[in-house]
Amino acid sequence: MFRGPLLRQFRSIATRAIERPNAQAFYDDQITTFANKAVEPVTLRQLVKFGQPPLSDDSLQACTRYARRELPVRLARRVRAFQSLPFIVGTNPYIKEIYSLYYDSFESLVGYATPGDINDDIDFVERLKDFVERHSDNIPTLAKGFIECKQYMNTQDMARFLDDMIHARIGIRLIAEQTIALMQQKDIKTESVIGIIDTQFKPGQLIKTCAEFVSELCEFNYGQSPEVIIDGHVDTKFKYVPVHLEYILTELLKNAYRATVEHHLKMSRTTSLPPIEITISEGAEDISIRIRDQGNGIGDEDLNKVFDYSYTTVARASEAHDDNDPTSIFRDITEIAMQSGVGGPLAGLGFGLPLARMYARYFGGSLTLVSMSGFGCDVFLKLKHIDDFMAEGLEI
Repeated sequence: MFRGPLLRQFRSIATRAIERPNAQAFYDDQITTFANKAVEPVTLRQLVKFGQPPLSDDSLQACTRYARRELPVRLARRVRAFQSLPFIVGTNPYIKEIYSLYYDSFESLVGYATPGDINDDIDFVERLKDFVERHSDNIPTLAKGFIECKQYMNTQDMARFLDDMIHARIGIRLIAEQTIALMQQKDIKTESVIGIIDTQFKPGQLIKTCAEFVSELCEFNYGQSPEVIIDGHVDTKFKYVPVHLEYILTELLKNAYRATVEHHLKMSRTTSLPPIEITISEGAEDISIRIRDQGNGIGDEDLNKVFDYSYTTVARASEAHDDNDPTSIFRDITEIAMQSGVGGPLAGLGFGLPLARMYARYFGGSLTLVSMSGFGCDVFLKLKHIDDFMAEGLEI
């Protein structure tokens, strides 16, 4: 391992941390040009306004033109962020893979940065679909890279890079997915959905769907699954982005299910599994969701680490199971699924809770965890009503 002065020497070897094989100087120059441009934030209200029914060709074109102009700038800035990493970190194969993905995406979209006709817009949206698909699993890959490189970066620098990267990724995906969704809804009459935003969103229904999904994984992996009790204001509606809440809920429920079953098995109890209780509360300015489990809680020594990147209580499957057990491969697969959500598998990578909190905070919400060691955890999720006043001040 490199230490002291030698490590500092590696960090300063080059201004560009990652060498791109066969990269054309033309694109390197374009990266610099676009990365030096100012980001043009868009408010959530404007994203809604782009698709306000009846959806007109002018509004759709305005949305597409904004995406064509803005996404290359944001992608170029991500490429530059990777290039600023310490040299030895940038050579990690996982991190290099994501760097190349952002570089290739910039190359794919930069040709659409100048306004074009409707046919160009249609072609651009097709490129966006491929872009969104290719980037769907980049967080787990990035996580693996930084876990391997954590000895080469201090915790604060790594957290700062990941915070900026993930925050930027959320904004990029929102712009891309809203553009795609509006193009798809052009000839479809929708009652309450404007792109990826649901103006009459029912969180109770999504909670039930996510709970059923995680329950099936839990049943397959452990042979049993706790009951879920949903109470409170179960019929409440508000304006939100469902895919964001889906990610948050899936992460939180997987933690609750896993902790409940594993603690029950550890104690060798013969009684039924205790239920997971989910309560919905509608306030004047926000929606609150509490998830309560009886999974023994989190010890004081670990409680202040649960939102740190790379911290995890999940044992690696290879350490937990007998390699000679023919059923272990199926357990390994479902254990990975138990730690997967929007953005790919995160088994044992420790990115689930930090990401869930970042998604909650993106629209002005919050995520807090209260542990009763020896009993269980209460997780409190607050989501802001995306009304006109709030949406006007929320820049993406």
